[in-house]
Amino acid sequence: MGEGTVILLLILAAGLLGGNELVSVSAAVLLLLRASGLGHAFRFLEEHGLDLGIIFLLLGLLLPFATDRLGLAATASSLTKPAGLIAVAVGTLAAYLAAQGVAMLRLHPEVLVGLIVGSVIGVHFLQGIPAGPLVAAGIASVLYRLVAR
Repeated sequence: MGEGTVILLLILAAGLLGGNELVSVSAAVLLLLRASGLGHAFRFLEEHGLDLGIIFLLLGLLLPFATDRLGLAATASSLTKPAGLIAVAVGTLAAYLAAQGVAMLRLHPEVLVGLIVGSVIGVHFLQGIPAGPLVAAGIASVLYRLVAR
């Protein structure tokens, strides 16, 4: 059994124990791909997985427009209210932090371990969801640069 398999099993266990289904399912899928001899899919996932994940996230976020639950009037109205303006500012910051996170994960993939552990802790103890690993990596990147000065 390779070290990668052991790590994925630990991540699977941590996800199950911490109630983090998304992490558990992700680790289980990778273990199944490896065990079934479909490891060649890893190259595809390495090249396109992040983009595909963001596409599926955006599909979920854009569904209210596709289903006509949100129209032009409601959209325009939301951008003139305090909550909408705050959302624009936070969305802008989150996009910047996510880009910083992608860069950090490419340069320091070992940071992923801390993000996974933090995600499991956040889901288990704070009733969070593991939807922000790129932003979390971006925050880590900004803090790391501040501390490293």
